[in-house]
Amino acid sequence: MKHVTAVLSVLIASALLVAACSKNNQESSSTTTSESPGPTAAAMSESPPAESPRAATHGVALPIPPSKLPNASVPAGNASAGSKVFSANCASCHGEGGKNGQVGPTLYGTGLKAGQVAYMVRNPQGVDKSSGMPKLPLTAKEVADVSAYVASLK
Repeated sequence: MKHVTAVLSVLIASALLVAACSKNNQESSSTTTSESPGPTAAAMSESPPAESPRAATHGVALPIPPSKLPNASVPAGNASAGSKVFSANCASCHGEGGKNGQVGPTLYGTGLKAGQVAYMVRNPQGVDKSSGMPKLPLTAKEVADVSAYVASLK
């Protein structure tokens, strides 16, 4: 019975994720190029490359620099297990391995800490009220694992 419940949870989460990503993709397809020209020369000189949002050529930019993203308390997770959680729940929007997200921001190489990832997973609209990211029904262990995985994407 637990296996069936787990499978149903994953299916429901996947359906919600696909719906949110499809809605966000439709809304952003006409505005992405005009609203995301990338950082200006002045903005790039003020912060190091790891903290500046990614340019549109590398996928969708983070809504704010990682240095300003809130941090949540999260226990140490297993990055290997987190890669499976990411593939099942996050890759459809953020790209495989967190690279070249077309709907959600690219996460590879952003320097996010595990606590910052946990904050966004638990509070999808906490930083960006218009975020299309769904609140995923992940367990505390899955949040810790996926947070460890995303933090390892250097």
